[in-house]
Amino acid sequence: MELALSVPGFSASRVFGTEIAHARRQGPAPATAEARIAEALQAVAEGGEADTVTALARLARGDQGARTRAMIAAALEHIDACWDCADFALVPLIWSRMRWPALLGEDLCTRIDRTILGYRYWMDEPGNDVQWYFSENHALLFHTAAHLAGTLLPEATFRRSGRKGHEQARIGAERLGIWFDHFEAWEMAEFNSAPYFPIDLKGLTAIFALSPDAGLRARAARGIARLIELVANSAHRGVLTAAQGRSYEHTLRGTSTLELSAIGRLLWGTGSFGARFHATPQLALCLRDHGLSLPDLRDRAVWTGETAQEWRFAQGQGRFARLYHHKTADHAMGSAMAYRWGEWGYQETLLHARLGDDPAAQVWINHPGEVVHCGYGRPSYWGGSASIPRVQQYRDLALLRFAGVAPQPDFTHAWFPVAHFDAVRLEGRLPWAEAGQAHLMLRASGPLMLLEQGPTAGQELRLAGREGWWLVRLGSRALHGDGTAFAARFGALVPREGPDGTILIEDPDYGPVAMHPDGCISAEGRRLDPEETTVRGTRIVLPRGALKGGQDIREDVG
Repeated sequence: MELALSVPGFSASRVFGTEIAHARRQGPAPATAEARIAEALQAVAEGGEADTVTALARLARGDQGARTRAMIAAALEHIDACWDCADFALVPLIWSRMRWPALLGEDLCTRIDRTILGYRYWMDEPGNDVQWYFSENHALLFHTAAHLAGTLLPEATFRRSGRKGHEQARIGAERLGIWFDHFEAWEMAEFNSAPYFPIDLKGLTAIFALSPDAGLRARAARGIARLIELVANSAHRGVLTAAQGRSYEHTLRGTSTLELSAIGRLLWGTGSFGARFHATPQLALCLRDHGLSLPDLRDRAVWTGETAQEWRFAQGQGRFARLYHHKTADHAMGSAMAYRWGEWGYQETLLHARLGDDPAAQVWINHPGEVVHCGYGRPSYWGGSASIPRVQQYRDLALLRFAGVAPQPDFTHAWFPVAHFDAVRLEGRLPWAEAGQAHLMLRASGPLMLLEQGPTAGQELRLAGREGWWLVRLGSRALHGDGTAFAARFGALVPREGPDGTILIEDPDYGPVAMHPDGCISAEGRRLDPEETTVRGTRIVLPRGALKGGQDIREDVG
């Protein structure tokens, strides 16, 4: 939504993001995989934004009508101009051109081919544009587009590079091989990032479905399966709940419209459809038409029962992001271990928690990078952190300690959506919340203020100052009783720092939890060392409550 205010000789405008998910209208997901695939294609075809992804879904359902063609025609101008993210639009366009030329017709195919042959596929080709070539997800899509476009038009000349299509396809394949080498060693550079899982899946599904190279198709299949596994491991009730290397306000707040929710609904029967898609119809088509086989990870994505899962893994070259996640049927929390403490931040969300059944009943805490709501800063008001806090988590207990500097904003804050909790109590520096069968306690180093006016009224807790700490403790009715009993049990929790920088918290369930200045944590007879975290990761099933020794660690499933 764009709001404009004008007086004679002056006008000011502001864009405010609005995302809608018709969750009630969608109802429960179909029971069978085949029906969920059909539902996903229909949801994108009828409710997606007017772009090439939606056009692909419409063509996959046999709809080559005027609306479908108008979506493609509008995208062609943007791709011709090599606008930023034109590569995102080009890959599903090439898919449509390769799979349904009869539906498109000769005239539109000719127009699409002109765009394909005139596009700039990499920075070594002549051109001057605003495309972003340097990130992992963009590189994947540029190389995927070059490989598939050259495969489609092997004898045509690509105008920017001067190469024949078969040579363009070969070079694209070589670059994809290099991309896979890096990805298979280190995985996502924009670690665990909710908006970038679908972008990577967009490229990987296109390679799997359309590449003539069997080796690339096999690597793409493994990549798809791995990304889906990462989402399942870090999801709560099918919705990603975790630290992320690149986040945006709309991807944090809009849980029901986030594409990972749509993918969760497609694969595991939980979640809802928004209006913006990158990979959902392509993933559905890989399952429907191209023989993609994925393991059934619903039990991980939608955790139930009386146990908990602890998931530790690393991402990024050199394992620069070591990630920790803990969840039960009632709640989940994820964080980054020993990640760049004290440095200036970018778009990282370092701790994220969720409780109950409502996907919007969630909390994250950050130091805003700007004070403008819906701004474009990186970091922004909610997406990222101006200063990177010291973050340490053990199971359902976490601590964030900020040490910002001027001219960074003079407060830290928590997303605390009162309307999405079943019950809330504010006691100075000690807010409590309940959702479903879960409890949440926050404690801060100073008084907390719940904003009562402005865009985040009833959703934002503020702690004054650039320096300060926040303590987070999750719990459940099954373990801790009602809200009064939970408050009585955990209300005295406070962090105490020793002379060597170790922070000690006496937790009623876990006993002494020692958070060491090297990032290690000692608790319940265990020592968790970030340096021992691997890219492949370790997934352990624990009792939901306190351990009674190593024998209570039931299963290490890798």
